[in-house]
Amino acid sequence: MIFSFGESEHECIKVDVLGYEHPESDDWLATEIRVQAGGFRGKAVASIMTAELTAFLPELQQLFKTLSGSVEFTTLEGQLSLRLIGDNKGHIELSGKVADKAGIGNVLHFTLQLDQTQLKASIHELEKIISQFPVRNN
Repeated sequence: MIFSFGESEHECIKVDVLGYEHPESDDWLATEIRVQAGGFRGKAVASIMTAELTAFLPELQQLFKTLSGSVEFTTLEGQLSLRLIGDNKGHIELSGKVADKAGIGNVLHFTLQLDQTQLKASIHELEKIISQFPVRNN
């Protein structure tokens, strides 16, 4: 299951949630992150906690409602970081960072320009993922 930002094949980030890393025991999700920003491409595997996605959703929904302010998504292991800033006119700037290994390794920094209409699709995708992979341990 994928949640993404960006409408163009050449300007997007896609997070493909493959499933729970340990289906019986924890809330870590195995993911594959793909970034396409102009002529640059990157791909990394990362672990994301279900609670991180669940906490991000209401912030993203609020940004969609107000179109102003900023929201951030950061993973515990630092492999994915996103900051979305709304200009109150329907334009959203997404600044991101993807690391190919937790704590060490190579880092890709990128910026994408989004339109408010794209956020609705991203929110819907994230809602489906949270429904499929809910927080199990508190």
